[in-house]
Amino acid sequence: ATEQKNFQPKLFLRCGPLLRYTGMRKENIDGAHGPVEKEFWRGSIMIVTKDSRSSYEAPPTLRLFSQPMDLLPPPPAEVSGENGALAPEYVDPTAGLMKVGRDGRPLYVKPVDHLEEEVDLSGVENDDGIYELSPSMIDYSPEGAKQPIPSNRIHPVDGETAKLYQDILGVRLYADTARDVTFWRFSLEIELSATQQRIAYRINQGPALGFWVPAVGQPMNIMFHTGNGFGSNVDPNPLCGPDPLWRDVLNEHQTQPFHVMIGGGDQIFNDGVITDLSLFQEWIKIKNAADRYGAPLTPEFRAELEKFYLERYASWFSQGLFSLANSQIPMVNIWNDHEIFEGFGSYHDEFMRSAVISGLGKIAFKYYLLFQHHCVPDETEVDEPSWLLGATPGPYIGQRSRNLFMSLGSDVAFLGLDCRTERQVIIFFSLCQMIDVLIRSYRATRF
Repeated sequence: ATEQKNFQPKLFLRCGPLLRYTGMRKENIDGAHGPVEKEFWRGSIMIVTKDSRSSYEAPPTLRLFSQPMDLLPPPPAEVSGENGALAPEYVDPTAGLMKVGRDGRPLYVKPVDHLEEEVDLSGVENDDGIYELSPSMIDYSPEGAKQPIPSNRIHPVDGETAKLYQDILGVRLYADTARDVTFWRFSLEIELSATQQRIAYRINQGPALGFWVPAVGQPMNIMFHTGNGFGSNVDPNPLCGPDPLWRDVLNEHQTQPFHVMIGGGDQIFNDGVITDLSLFQEWIKIKNAADRYGAPLTPEFRAELEKFYLERYASWFSQGLFSLANSQIPMVNIWNDHEIFEGFGSYHDEFMRSAVISGLGKIAFKYYLLFQHHCVPDETEVDEPSWLLGATPGPYIGQRSRNLFMSLGSDVAFLGLDCRTERQVIIFFSLCQMIDVLIRSYRATRF
């Protein structure tokens, strides 16, 4: 298919596309020589669109197809030769990788040598940032060896050219006309084959992105990360922001693809909700504790919180190389306090039960589910079998804990515990005491 320079019909992305993995499904069918078991990868892709700059004459459409791509061979364990130079394809394999721009235009990762040092460029979306409109070619050796463009590794014949593709209509997951956004989810099922395969997708005829699924009966190649952010007292510029770590992930992904990335909590730091919002600061300054804890969460206050969490998530999950990883490596996430604000659930009960703090927790929970799980609070185990919901709602957020259990391929399972939704101080200390007893008992028997 001819690639468009933008989405047709037009869309404007506030965030996404974001990939999510939800587990495996097995199915027995009748074969020529008896029953045959098939295995299907399950997941979803989500985009958040700006209503005023998008056309919804028809729901957004995602095309799914197989798209083979050559992987880079593993880099050498040692660099030898007269000048000790590393082959050009290993200097910066992430350079030239394609990202879909907000209006559907393809953007390309700049070579690392073209970036300003000791500056966090992850949030810069113009020519001074980490992306460019056409991929650079750069010399990496005196002989003029050039970095191969990643798109050159994609095979010319794929499922789309062979007319073997699936068109999937987006489902309107959540819409907020007051904030000019709609969340669209595309649910996916992919039959696994004897070898790992690269699956491509394009939305509204835009550029094609791809992700990898494992071979049937094989364990996934798994990546884990946590604490993906900076505290308010940290200057990210000397570290070049979060991009160097995500560049390292994407470099590895070109040789040995990650089939899933597990976020262990704090995928985003929302602590600024306390310091940046004027109405929150006014609430904190109420001197009388009874008045402060008894103050209502007004519609104006709620709107300020809704705007904060929406814009914070839409920004963080669509910027820098983290956004590129989100569009090419399916994620499985659990949350922690920084998704709300630091220490949520561990403060004294009267503070936590106040209308402001409890209401804030509910709003943070909603956006956590939307951006990190492509779902809404009404979704249960009946809708999504990877959920293991807690028995009773927590006292502050008013929701049951969202634990995860799913296969990560042959002989590997993942249990993700939600230790935040139902969290309260008495439970936390009881858990700590229980762990302490177990450690003491272990030491007594071990030594």
